[in-house]
Parts: sequence; C-alpha cells; structure tokens
Amino acid sequence: MHSIKLTLLLTVLASVFTVAAAEESAPNILYIFTDDQSYRTVSCYPRAYNFANTPNIDQLAKRGVRFDQAYIGAKCVPSRATALTGRLQFAARSNYDGTSIEGDLYWMPTIREKGYYTGMIGKWHWGKGAEAHQHGTSWDWSVVWDHGAYDAAGGYYYDQFVMINGAPQVPLEGYSTDRYTDYTEQFIRERAKQPDKPWFYWLCYGAVHGPYTPAERHKGMLEEKPETAIPADVWGPRPGKPAHFQDSRWQKGEDGQPLYKGKSLDFWVKQQTEAVAAIDEGVGRIVKALEETGQLDNTIIVFTADQGYVWGHHGLKGKIDPYETAIRSPFIVSWPKRFPVGKVCKAPINGPDVIRTFHTWAEAEPRLFMPGRDITPLVMNPDSEPVLKQWSKVPTMMTYVHNRYEPMEMANRLKNRDWNACMYSKDTPWYFMILVDNYKYTRYAHPYRIEELYDLDQDPEELDNLAVKEEFKDKLLE
Repeated sequence: MHSIKLTLLLTVLASVFTVAAAEESAPNILYIFTDDQSYRTVSCYPRAYNFANTPNIDQLAKRGVRFDQAYIGAKCVPSRATALTGRLQFAARSNYDGTSIEGDLYWMPTIREKGYYTGMIGKWHWGKGAEAHQHGTSWDWSVVWDHGAYDAAGGYYYDQFVMINGAPQVPLEGYSTDRYTDYTEQFIRERAKQPDKPWFYWLCYGAVHGPYTPAERHKGMLEEKPETAIPADVWGPRPGKPAHFQDSRWQKGEDGQPLYKGKSLDFWVKQQTEAVAAIDEGVGRIVKALEETGQLDNTIIVFTADQGYVWGHHGLKGKIDPYETAIRSPFIVSWPKRFPVGKVCKAPINGPDVIRTFHTWAEAEPRLFMPGRDITPLVMNPDSEPVLKQWSKVPTMMTYVHNRYEPMEMANRLKNRDWNACMYSKDTPWYFMILVDNYKYTRYAHPYRIEELYDLDQDPEELDNLAVKEEFKDKLLE
C-alpha cells in the first residue's frame, strides 16, 4: 500500500507540471550540451577545482535545480546516440563508419508534430552527411559541424566547416565556441518574431574536447592560481581494481609529478578549464538574448555535458571508464516560472531520462519505446524524501559498448563470448553499470575482469572496491 501511495505521489507531481503548463503557451526548451566537461570545472559544484569560475552557469543553478549525479553518456558518439534517440547506445546504430543509420529512431519529429520549431548547432558526430543530419525531418534550422567527416570538417576550435540548413559546407570562421554562441543568439532573436510557436534548440559546443584550446582572451588566465591537487591513486598500486586499471596512463617526471606529452597534470587541467570560460560567457550572452527578446520566462534551460573527463584519478586520463571523475556530467535545469530555485537533487539520472522528460515538457508521447524515466517529479521536489526514495527503487543504468557496431552484432559478440571483441581498446572492456541507493555496481563484458562495487556516500573517490570483500557478498549478490 505504501508503494502504491508513493507511485501516486509521483504521478500527481508530474501531472501538476503538465496542467500548469497547459494553462499557458508551451515552454521553449534550450538544451546546452558541452563536450568532455567535468562537473569539477563548474564552480557551483562543491568538488569543483578551486580555480573553476563559471558565474553564468552558476546563475542557472541559482535560478534552478542542480543535479549532483548525472550520467549522460560515456563517450562522444554514444552520448549523441542517446540524445537523438532517447535510448542507450546499444539500442541505436549510426553510419559513423559507413553502416546503415536508423534515422527513424530520432525523436525530434514527435515534438515537431506538437508544433515545436526545432534547431541545432554544433558537433554532430553521429552518422555522416546530410541524410544522417535529417534537416527538414528532424530540424527546421541547423548549423552542423559534421565531425564524423574528419577530412573535411576542420578542428574543434578553429578552421571548422559547417552545413547550414542542409546546404554544402562553408567555413564557420573564428573560434568555434564564440561562433556557436553567435548563431544561437541569431536563432533566439529570429524565434522572438513568432512568439506563438514554441521551439526546441540543441546547442552542442565542441569545447572542451581535446586539444582543449582556450580563446585567445583566456589563455594563461589560471597560470598563477594554486596547483591542481594530484589524485591519491595516480600511480597506484590499486588493490581490488580490475587488471586494466593497474597501470597509469601518465608518465612520471623527475620530480615525481604526472606528465602527459611532457606537460604537467596541472597544465592540462588549467588549459581545459580556461577553455570553459568561453562556454560560460556564451551562457551569459544566451540568457541575456532570451531576456532582451522577452523569451526567458517561458524557456526551460538545461545545461549538461556528453560526459565528464578525468585527470589523474585511478591513473586515468580521458573519459569512458565507469568512475565518477570520468563520466559524471554537470546537470542543471532552470525555469523559475515553474521550477524551484537554488535547489540540489541528489538522485542519479541518465541520458535516456533527459529525453523522456523533454517529451513531458513538450506534452508529447514518445512514438517509440524509450527506457528513460521522467525526471519532472525530481525537478519539482528535488529534496523530497518520498520522491527520492521512490526514484531509487529502480536502478539508474549507464552502459558503454563500442559505438561502431549494429545492435545485433554487439549482442552476438556477447552471446558468443567473443570477449576480445568486446573492448574499446586492448585494455578497456565494455561494461554495464547501475546505481541503487548510492551503491554503484559495474560488471565488465570480460571473464577475467573483476566486478566493482562502491558505496559513494562513504567512498566518493571510489578507492575501496567492496566487491572483493567477503562482508559485502550479500550486497554484491543483491
């Protein structure tokens, strides 16, 4: 009976939003999606680097709800698979390497049918060419940097070529982060001319992906700031960790400091964080444009990243691996007109949850199966114990399987126990990860890789693998 009451509560909370929204015009939805941006680079997060400074992004959190645990994806391509289909990456396929593409899985046509004008700008990286982009089918307005076409697309920060509204490539010119912001402002001002038609806009900044190039005006701005703390396990040993986490991906300098390409960990972290500054300025410009055009009050702003990025923890550099420092994304929802302000939600969410929620906000029903859960009850009541407890009854899942295979091929590799083919590289297996009550369990698709289990409340750095301890056998079996 108690469970039924909690379920009814969640249903009522979601319906409150829907009824209230129906009384006025449908909200615009702005989805800001950065690349490889750790929550540690966003200064409103308690565990951010002490030199992180993002006043405009922080302002979104002050005017909304900040989520502590968001798992949007594990790598550029699978994260975009989820963003475009609402599914985990093994349930969608692309022509990233020349295979077929299931464009009919894209969900944007559903909200177009509900009257939404749709736009996107920036890094695509999910299927090559105009057919994959689906301008005119999924997007009414688009400026696409087709990163999948490596030889013709240009770099992350300069010399990009983009396809505008499906037309052949033209030079973007300038620093890409700033130019994406320029076009976004243009989109916002154009949409203000049709106030009766809501819009959905996906802004895919290429920053702060490698080579982590800051804008000229931001280069060196953090040089004099305190040194980046060196993670405790950058060198190991790492007892209880799987075999592929026993080596460090860093070189040890003469002074014992971790180096990558001859530069210190501190150098790389600060360079990437300097590149965040242009994103933060862009957020400020975009919010100002919404305010100046009278659209801010009716626009839901969601800020996140495709995944996080790790510098040194567990000896790692990069993303993909199932640790908080590598894959946890910043996630902020702001719409003061309807949602609470200045709140924090500790419930874990994933990428499919976000896309399912966009359907609720657009008052649309998914036309295809989506595994995600509507996070609206969490947004509306982020610190409600009954809501959080009910949410935790269903595990939050994130997976990583290589993005270049069709779903059936991936399934066959697992079924046939072709473990060497179930690897991102020679030493990183595919994995399946779930979170329940802040316990995190990871299972690798390999018979010689031990499981991992962490209590994130007691061990937020994930140094103590409980899966190898006899006293946690029952929890592991659970």
